[in-house]
Amino acid sequence: MSAKTPICVQIAALGGQGGGVLAEWMAEAAHASGYPAQVTSIPGVAQRTGATTYYFEMFPDKNTVEKPVFCLFPDADGLDLMIAMEPMEAARALDLGLITERTTVLTAKSRIYSTAEKSVAGDGAFDTDTLFEALEGAARAVISLDMEDLTAKPGAPGNAVMFGAIAASGVLPFLDEDYHQAIRIKGVAVEPSLVDFASGLNHDQTPKETVSANDNMNLDPAPAALVKEIDGLPEGFRALAGHICSRLIDYQDEGYARSFLERMQPFVGASPELVAEIARRLGAWMTYEDVIRVAQLKTRPGRLARIRGEIGVDQDAPLSVIEFLKPGRDEFASLLPPAFGRKIMSGHDPSSTAGLRLKLPTTTVFGYGALKLLSKLRGWRPRTYRFELEQTAIDQWLGAVERALEVELDLAFRTAELAVMARGYGGVRSRGLEKLNILFRDWSRKLDDDHSALSAEVSTLLHQARHDPDRDCGKTD
Repeated sequence: MSAKTPICVQIAALGGQGGGVLAEWMAEAAHASGYPAQVTSIPGVAQRTGATTYYFEMFPDKNTVEKPVFCLFPDADGLDLMIAMEPMEAARALDLGLITERTTVLTAKSRIYSTAEKSVAGDGAFDTDTLFEALEGAARAVISLDMEDLTAKPGAPGNAVMFGAIAASGVLPFLDEDYHQAIRIKGVAVEPSLVDFASGLNHDQTPKETVSANDNMNLDPAPAALVKEIDGLPEGFRALAGHICSRLIDYQDEGYARSFLERMQPFVGASPELVAEIARRLGAWMTYEDVIRVAQLKTRPGRLARIRGEIGVDQDAPLSVIEFLKPGRDEFASLLPPAFGRKIMSGHDPSSTAGLRLKLPTTTVFGYGALKLLSKLRGWRPRTYRFELEQTAIDQWLGAVERALEVELDLAFRTAELAVMARGYGGVRSRGLEKLNILFRDWSRKLDDDHSALSAEVSTLLHQARHDPDRDCGKTD
């Protein structure tokens, strides 16, 4: 960058992270300090098929003879500063050749997983260490920020923190007052933004060692009522078991959490990798989402405050939240006793999308009260058709894993992974459970008769689940 070339900055953000406001702050700071500048936006759909980006160019000379001509988007090897509100977006810029040895990268540290990562059955998350290593190998400097620690209010978008980090980087020739003035001119959550700006400005920008995503997991502590049982488990499994039990108590009750520990007993002496795989799958399956759970999550204390923070709305400003619901035959049957639920679901087409369209405003007394009443049915859940269906399928799966472990560890591990078929809801989940039921039918006989053929069948079903989940196959007697 010289006096004849502009300073080039790209911002990449997801919806609700305030990338547009951040870009406008930068433009206001440039104008307040007298530098010619331009900001443009490149619409996208965030991590689905393209980044939502904002591009800022500023001529570093206040006294230009002629009006500068700016570009609408960056060129390869053209960025002085790359700002990523999610680190995968910085990786996208690197893949496009935008990040080079001239580029300073400012990125949030925590991941928000992309659609591509979520759509993979099992753990499709991209390795965070690899991502940062690639950035550090290409950029002039990579500075990561822990947004949750640096923002004053939980759930805040973090764009003001990033604005302060931009100021601290020294890439832009603005004074601190220019940044403050930009926030005041824009007029969006001015006082909280100034506090977060100061936090980002004073953040230590020395590049730090990347923390592994696995090492950075936030595990809930073990419930006090189950500490004795959990302490009797292998040491490497206790933290994970405590975390899962805590979630299960929140989902149902203490007895339900104990049933998880009982179900894990046949496997605690197996390899640590298999134990962890079964525990994670079992914990997720046991907290399947039904209408009771959805109502519970939507009436959580602090949910509306989090939504306000995500969209940048002050606590005193009016806010209306409307839930769009479409309960169908599945949802109604799931709340009934097993005999009635089976009768209603008899002959039901799993591919049907029919349902009752509802719009429920949860910021009204009626809307919130209706969901709160539904969430109180948690005690009724063990008496429902859906509960019986899921628990039967879980026990069938665990029995198959235990039997496979007697034959081959690798087969047991892949059988444990088959829990990915119990995913989604409606027709997707029904088809997945049906495929598991067909595979596990006469499981012991299949193991004894032709272990190799059964192993191949397990691998085929896993491959389909990960790479072709909509394919209606795997249904063999």
